Amino acid sequence: MLGSEQDKSKTILHPEFGTVKFNKRKGLRRISIMVKSDAEVCVSLPCSVSYDEANKFVVEKSTWIRKVQKEISKITPTFFDKTTQFATRSHKVRLLEHSENYVRRVINDDGFLDIYYPENSDISSPKLQNIFRQCIFDVLFFEAKNYLPQRTKYLADKYNFKYKQVRIKNNLSNLGSCSYQNNINLNLHIMRLSDELIDYVILHELCHTIEKNHGERFWKLLDSVTDNKARELSKQAKKINTKVL
Repeated sequence: MLGSEQDKSKTILHPEFGTVKFNKRKGLRRISIMVKSDAEVCVSLPCSVSYDEANKFVVEKSTWIRKVQKEISKITPTFFDKTTQFATRSHKVRLLEHSENYVRRVINDDGFLDIYYPENSDISSPKLQNIFRQCIFDVLFFEAKNYLPQRTKYLADKYNFKYKQVRIKNNLSNLGSCSYQNNINLNLHIMRLSDELIDYVILHELCHTIEKNHGERFWKLLDSVTDNKARELSKQAKKINTKVL
């Protein structure tokens, strides 16, 4: 047994998958699993579902969980140095030395994200590399919050879709998702895609507000709002590695 069913969350140490977190959420109709960027497994479940039943679902999805965790283990994070050419949707990243003993981030009006780090420090140190990544994550999240909700509204109005909320996530398991309550989750890393592919990801999830699976009716609907390019855009999106950072 995983413990009292009155508790809203449980965390276990799985012998194969490591940390697995179970969270009960109001309004959910089904169990869902997400593998985070640190390979931690998060399970969301309706309040009426027992933790033991959710754990059985984890066992059923073992093959998929192993596959995603294996992909994560292969990821080599981007290494940042003075020669790195890295860009978000609206900014180009520059790493610059300064005489201060701390890291400072400056977002400029000219489209540059300047990250200043202490001169004579070891730029390859894990500490600095992680700070650089976090600075970029913060900017990606800022850009995503300012662009994705309004773009989703524009596309929903244009094609007569109805949804409830747009949430920005940072995960490795998907580019987007749509709940049964028609809440749309978008991965902040899609901000690193082309405009056409960003629209594709948004439209993909908007189509799920009507068709909850990937059957023929779903693809027909998605084709109708992507100029019959749904399958082609899907292949392009799958080739884009938004995970390496």
